[in-house]
Amino acid sequence: MRKRLLGSIAALAAGAGTAWAQPPVEPGGAPAGISGGPAGAAGAAPTIMPPGNFGAPYDPLGIGPVGGFGPPPGPMYPMPGPYAAQSYQPAPTDGIGGDLGYGTAPRWWVDGEYLLWFNKGQPIRSPLLTTSAPADLGVIGQASTTVLVGQGRIGYGAISGMRLHAGFFGDADRRFGFDLGGWFTEQRTDVKSFGATGNTSGIPVLTRPIQDVNGATSGLVLSAPGIGGASALVATRSSAFSIEPTAVWNIYRSTPGSRFAWSLDFLAGYRFLELREDLTVTTATALNSGTVTQTVVTNPFGVITVVGSTINPASANVGGVTVVGTTINAYDSVRTYNHFNGGTMGLRSEARYGIFTTTGFAKVSLGNMHQRLEISGGTSFFDPGSRAGTVVTRLPQIGSAVGGVLANASNIGRYNDDRFSVIPEFGGTLGVALTRGLSGYIGLNFLYIQDVIRPGGQVTNVVSSAAIPFSSNYGAAGAARAGRVLFDQDDYWIGGVSFGLQLKY
Repeated sequence: MRKRLLGSIAALAAGAGTAWAQPPVEPGGAPAGISGGPAGAAGAAPTIMPPGNFGAPYDPLGIGPVGGFGPPPGPMYPMPGPYAAQSYQPAPTDGIGGDLGYGTAPRWWVDGEYLLWFNKGQPIRSPLLTTSAPADLGVIGQASTTVLVGQGRIGYGAISGMRLHAGFFGDADRRFGFDLGGWFTEQRTDVKSFGATGNTSGIPVLTRPIQDVNGATSGLVLSAPGIGGASALVATRSSAFSIEPTAVWNIYRSTPGSRFAWSLDFLAGYRFLELREDLTVTTATALNSGTVTQTVVTNPFGVITVVGSTINPASANVGGVTVVGTTINAYDSVRTYNHFNGGTMGLRSEARYGIFTTTGFAKVSLGNMHQRLEISGGTSFFDPGSRAGTVVTRLPQIGSAVGGVLANASNIGRYNDDRFSVIPEFGGTLGVALTRGLSGYIGLNFLYIQDVIRPGGQVTNVVSSAAIPFSSNYGAAGAARAGRVLFDQDDYWIGGVSFGLQLKY
C-alpha cells in the first residue's frame, strides 16, 4: 500500500516537471482552416468577441467593488426590486470623488417649514353669559334671553407655527439613519368683550346664568337698571408643540441616474406632544353710587317745590358682606394640559421626476396621555368710600373671597388623570428642485388625537348658589353642594398647509 502511494506521487511530480520544461510556443500563422496571420499573410484578422455587459455603465461586468476588503467608499445601490433580492452596485461618482446629484442618497438633510394650520375650536358646553330685556334679567328660558357665549364652539382661526427637521445616514450604504424633528404653534387667543362699567344706565343687561342645585334656573345679574354698569370678558388660548427623535431605515431606493427616482423609508421612534389651553371669564360690576330721590311739596296753588333729596346707593352681597356703591370683580379660570409620551412608527416616501419632487408620510403614535386640570376663581371688591365736604359719609372697604361663579368651592383645585391614546398623522409635499441640493415645497398635514381634556368641556353651570361669593345665598346653612369634576373627554385635530425649504448634501 505504501509503495503504491509513493509511486503515484513520484509519477505526478515527473509529469509536472515535464510540462514546465516545454519551450515556449513561438508566434506563428493562424491554424489551418482559419484565415488571418501575420501582416502580409493571406486572409482576414481573427474575430474577437467583446466582453459581456452585465452591469451598469460604471461597472459593466457587475462585479461590484474590487481591490480590497470592506465597504466601498460610497453607498451601494440596488438594482430595482425588493430589498431582500437586491444586487448591489457601487455608487456612481462625478469623477472627482463626489456623488452624482440626481437620485443619489443624501448624507444629511435639513428642513424648515412655516405652518399655517387650523385646529378644532374650543367647545363651550354651558352658557357663560346672557342678555335680555330688563324684566327677564337674563334668565335662561325667558322670552327675551339670548346666550352671548356658550353652547357652541369658539374658533381660533388661522394659527402660525414652525416645523424643523434634521437628519443623516450613518452607514456607508446610507440605509440606516436618524432624524430629529419637531413643530410648535403660536399661542392663539380669542377674546370676546361685552358692556362697560361706565354705563350707569345698566343697559344692556348682563347675567351669568346658573342652574342652582338648591332651586330653579337662576342667574347672577351683573348689569341692569338700578344696579349699575358691568363689563364681561371671555378669553381662551390654545397652543401645541411636538418633538420626535426617529430612527430611519431605507428599505428601497431606485438606481441613481434614473429619470424617475424614488425611495421608501421605515420610521420608528418616540413622540412627546403637549396641548395647552385655558378659558377665563372676567367680570366687573360698578354699583351705582346712589339713586337720587327728591322730596317735594305742593302749595295750595299747585306749584311743586323741591325741598330736599335722599341718596339711595345700590348695594350687593359679596362674600357675606353688604357693600354699597363699590366695584365688584370676579373671575373663573380653567386650564388644561395634555402631555403625550409614546412610540411612533410609520412610512415615508420620496419621489423625483426631473425638477419636481414629492413626498408623503403616514405614521401612528401609541402611548400614555397624562391630563392635568387646574380650576381657580375669586371675587373681590373695592369701595373708596364717600365724603360730603370734609365729612366722611362712608368708610372705604376692600375685601375678597375664594370662588368666582362657575369656579367655586365645589371644583377649585388641581386634578390629574392618565389614559391610553392613539395619534395618527399623515401628510405630503409637492416641490421644485431649485439647485442640486436645495428644493422648495408646499405641503399638507393632518394630526388627530383620540382623547384630550379641553377647558370648555370641564365647565358646567350646574352649581350651588351657596358657594358663589357674589350671591345673596352665599354660605347659607344646609345648602346642597354641586358635584365634582368629571374629566369629560373630547377629541382634537390640527392641520393645514406648510411652506418650506429642504437642503440635502
